[in-house]
Amino acid sequence: MADRQPGREGAIQALVHAARELFAERGPAAVSLRDIARRAGVNHGLIHHYIGSRDDLLRLVFTTSTEAAREQLTDATDALDALARLRQISARDDDYARLLAWALLEGHDPAVFHGRSSALDAVVAAASDDSRDVRLALAVDIVHTLGWKLFGSYALNAAGLDDEDPDTIRRDAAALVDGLVARAATEVRA
Repeated sequence: MADRQPGREGAIQALVHAARELFAERGPAAVSLRDIARRAGVNHGLIHHYIGSRDDLLRLVFTTSTEAAREQLTDATDALDALARLRQISARDDDYARLLAWALLEGHDPAVFHGRSSALDAVVAAASDDSRDVRLALAVDIVHTLGWKLFGSYALNAAGLDDEDPDTIRRDAAALVDGLVARAATEVRA
């Protein structure tokens, strides 16, 4: 990583990037801290010195990922705009859904390794409504967005839709879920 920052911040950035890639590829349990240090081009001892344990590194990977997404959502005009942006982020990023799936399948408690997502808080803020119905509709959309990355091709095949254009199907599915979010927001305001 020739373009990384020098010093402590550069080492942390390189370690987080390497850990994110490796955790998504193999799962956190199958990756040693030495593997991460080697991929990052950083001395292994610096992980413990700068970050702490493997769990601390996993938390930092998730925090860094959700903060980066939040930055792209802060000026969204409403919930549907924020969700569209979140889907664009997800379309460019295969690692996050796999990383999250691995962590959950390995039994990591999301309240511990992930906590509240600042990106999802930005979506709720864009909705200008934090009612239960709106949050539930947004949660369904998140399951749709992340699940599509992992199970989209399987679901299309199982439903007999695998001969249709994948981009059209994704847009149509997003429109269905957006309708749910819009309906929830409208019912709360009424």
